[in-house]
Amino acid sequence: MLIGPDGRLIRSRAQAPEADLSGATAIACSSCVRAADGKVVCSQCERALCGQCVRTCWGCGAVACALCGLVDCSGVWEKALCTSCAMFEA
Repeated sequence: MLIGPDGRLIRSRAQAPEADLSGATAIACSSCVRAADGKVVCSQCERALCGQCVRTCWGCGAVACALCGLVDCSGVWEKALCTSCAMFEA
C-alpha cells in the first residue's frame, strides 16, 4: 500500500497491476506522518510538513515543525515561536 496525495491508501502494483500510481507520494509529514506534498518545509530542520502541522513563528514569520517550534501559552493567545526567536523570548 502507498499513501496517495490526499492521505488515503492506494494499492501497490504488486497487489493490483491495473492501479494508477501516478499520484502516489512517498513523502510523509515529519510531525504527524500524513501525506505531505513537499512544498512546505520547516525552516529549522528542513523536514516536510503537511498543511495542518505548519506553525508560523510569531516573531519572524518562519515556518517551524512541532519538533523545532515552541508554543508560548503564557498570554491570552498562543504564540508559535521558532528556536531562534524562542531564545530572545526567554
